[in-house]
Amino acid sequence: MPASRSHLSRAPQLHVYLYFVYPNLREPKQFWGTSDLPIIMEPQRELNRAMSQLSRILELSGNPIAVLENVEESEDIAVAPGAVWNLPEGTRAYLLDLLKGGGVKLHLDYVNLLYRIMHDVSESPRAAFGGTDRDLSGVALQVEMQSLVQKAQRKRLIRSIALRRRNDMVLRLLELQTGADFGGLRTDVVWAPLLPQDTLTLARTEQLLVNTQLHSRRTAMTGLGILNPDAELRRIAEESEKRKY
Repeated sequence: MPASRSHLSRAPQLHVYLYFVYPNLREPKQFWGTSDLPIIMEPQRELNRAMSQLSRILELSGNPIAVLENVEESEDIAVAPGAVWNLPEGTRAYLLDLLKGGGVKLHLDYVNLLYRIMHDVSESPRAAFGGTDRDLSGVALQVEMQSLVQKAQRKRLIRSIALRRRNDMVLRLLELQTGADFGGLRTDVVWAPLLPQDTLTLARTEQLLVNTQLHSRRTAMTGLGILNPDAELRRIAEESEKRKY
């Protein structure tokens, strides 16, 4: 018998691309927001200039310049190990020391000042890059990183609203395509902790708040970093039912 061949046809698929635009920092009467970069561009340019200047000074110091005083003409004057110069009476020769008088320290202090300006303007302390001179933990680390934490919280507020609106658009498209009703769904955006947490102390605090009915178990689980409290509560209930039997 001749071999038979089956032809399977697939249903056409609908590809939908969602583009949701949200501003980073809003400006009055402006559609587009502003970036975080323009405010640190000028200090960055100045830092590049200061580093280039310091690099040239160090390069010249590594290749010293010979200075001749009261000399009208010179020939075959070269700075090299073991070089001997014949100088007329009343003249003087020496090497120009660009590092004399702590000049490099002034440049380094200026570079460090530019670094501080960049950290202050960008709200990113040096500790965020591992630049702490001592071990910090708990409240001390939170105080050290407070400016960055506040900035991240502002960003999260903006992005949380954007993510909720994006999810609402996805659900509306699903309703149009499937006919299902997702009107009762609510989107919760859960962000991970910014700083290392003392989990044991935090768990005891959340237990106390739940036992005194100051907030729910779901809120406590969210505070402990559990991204899907509802699924975790269902698993806890399932385990409790299994223990009964």
